[in-house]
Amino acid sequence: MNRFRMLPFAGGLFIAGLVALTGCKTSEANYRQAYETAVTQRQDAAGLDSTIYSRIRNSAKTSSLVVDGDSLPVRTEYIGVTEGEGIARTDLRRYNVVVGQFKQIFNARQMRSRLIDNGYEGAFIVHTREPLYYVVTATSDTPADIYEAWKRVSGDKGIVLRAPLPFILCPAHLSR
Repeated sequence: MNRFRMLPFAGGLFIAGLVALTGCKTSEANYRQAYETAVTQRQDAAGLDSTIYSRIRNSAKTSSLVVDGDSLPVRTEYIGVTEGEGIARTDLRRYNVVVGQFKQIFNARQMRSRLIDNGYEGAFIVHTREPLYYVVTATSDTPADIYEAWKRVSGDKGIVLRAPLPFILCPAHLSR
């Protein structure tokens, strides 16, 4: 008699297992739907940018500096001087030519070392609040001097530059 009571239970387990195995099959349609959902969510979130890093990035102001008919890309943001990396805060000027940006200081130090070996003795590193580490080749108070430094870097085939590099960095505390 106990066997017959267990039969509906065992049959129910078998049917539930069969449904579970066949209902969870992955298919191209399932992957496509998951991909489209992820893309839609990313596009929705792109307008919100709720992380602290995106707020820091958005606080940077972009503009341009026109010198001798050329328009140089300029970014104004709050930066700090990285101690022991080539410059003191009092030596930082209004315009700075950035040739590298890194998330790790180790990579910035390597690039600075290569620049010094290639004739950019004044290369130094500054950092943002994110932190991003910027490698800078020149600093100046005058647009004409920074334009010459920017032309030198832009024409140097020994430096690999990817967009948006090089650009002119204006420290926010000096641009008031």
